[in-house]
Amino acid sequence: MLARAAMGGTPAPGIGEPWAPVIGTDRLRRPFTDDERSYFEKVLRAHDFNGARRYALLFARRLARSNAGAQDLLGRALLRLVRWGWNPNEATLAKRLCRLVWSEWTHEKGEDARRQQAEERFALEMKVHDADTAKSTEQLAVRLADEQAEEAHARRMVDRLRQRLIERKDNVNLIWLDETLAGETDMRKMAQKSGRDVQEFYAASKRRARIVAELLAEDNGVTQDEGKGS
Repeated sequence: MLARAAMGGTPAPGIGEPWAPVIGTDRLRRPFTDDERSYFEKVLRAHDFNGARRYALLFARRLARSNAGAQDLLGRALLRLVRWGWNPNEATLAKRLCRLVWSEWTHEKGEDARRQQAEERFALEMKVHDADTAKSTEQLAVRLADEQAEEAHARRMVDRLRQRLIERKDNVNLIWLDETLAGETDMRKMAQKSGRDVQEFYAASKRRARIVAELLAEDNGVTQDEGKGS
């Protein structure tokens, strides 16, 4: 339904004419009827669902610090939008989606004190977010695309590094790479877990630095002699 709402363009009501709130399926205690689904799609189209989604995705990216995490947060927020509904007369679609993204991120469940604290933190986050993103929707989309490109480039570099380590049978650095991607940064713990001497990991860092330098040089069209150093 949300995908279909991104298509077409049903006009909004006249100036000053309020929208009827969308009652979510959790409150209805049943799925939408065809008429209710059609109305929801009409409201989404009229309130620039594509632009609101991009805005909320950027907010999710700010919280999750990764594109995959942001996509997951937004996906759960969109599901909540269907389940909880939305009153267009009280909040813009962009702000509603951001609030749902925030709710998913904090897993806020409900005590009044905790809810009030979360609301205050949400307001602060949105204030910073709005200041950072006081630009056109097109500019926000470009920014998100740039971040996605950077993350994709980093993944490609990791894949190239892994392939080079496999080619050179550098098992210590392969262990280092797997542990680092899993979140471990202490080489002593890597050594203990793998049963190797920590000095092997210190020595491996020099080999790894040379390989990274080779990959960067290749990106710049420069070929370095393989096997330099030991």
